[in-house]
Amino acid sequence: MYDYDTAYDEYATYFGNEPESILTAYMEEFAPGGRVLDIGVGQGRNALPLVREGLRVTGVDPSSVALVQAREAAAAAGAELGLWQGDVLDYEPVAPFDAVLCFGLMQVLSRGQCASLLHRLFAWTRPGSLLLLTAWHVDDPSYERISESWERVGLHSFRSETGEHRTYLARGVIRNLLPGWEIIHHAEVLGPLHDHGDGETHRHGTIELVARRRR
Repeated sequence: MYDYDTAYDEYATYFGNEPESILTAYMEEFAPGGRVLDIGVGQGRNALPLVREGLRVTGVDPSSVALVQAREAAAAAGAELGLWQGDVLDYEPVAPFDAVLCFGLMQVLSRGQCASLLHRLFAWTRPGSLLLLTAWHVDDPSYERISESWERVGLHSFRSETGEHRTYLARGVIRNLLPGWEIIHHAEVLGPLHDHGDGETHRHGTIELVARRRR
């Protein structure tokens, strides 16, 4: 499994320091002072802009190094960030959230875990809550390589010899997976060139989604 503790320890901005573009575009849709869950908070690049705006953010991440860095970054900005270390599928919130950020997670889960996650996101929110989500679609440049070298364990879902998962979604299918949500924004694009740490420059076939819970 990938060692994120080491990666975060070596690079202060492993995934960059800019928030996701859909977060920036839809920031004004967040309820003032609302509770926000940031799944995979990492070093805090998406959480920090929200806490600066007075939102109450809880970040979940399995990396202890990432959480230390996110807490320090929030303190340096004069803000407070709630943090929980562990697998999000083991997390139990104490109250519903007004918004959830789920960036860069679904592609590293199995299809069953993806279904479980989407069920939890609905249960963890209330009517009117926002969901901002990204995933990978089947035209991602890595799909052919992964499909040929990893074990197929489900529809467009694969597992490596070390137990890692990659799950891709067919074009348009994300809408069918969120029946209780009103889709505000949905795009399926080839994302920008980027790198992580000192890794190779690459891009992903990215699904962007912003939705509001109906009921």
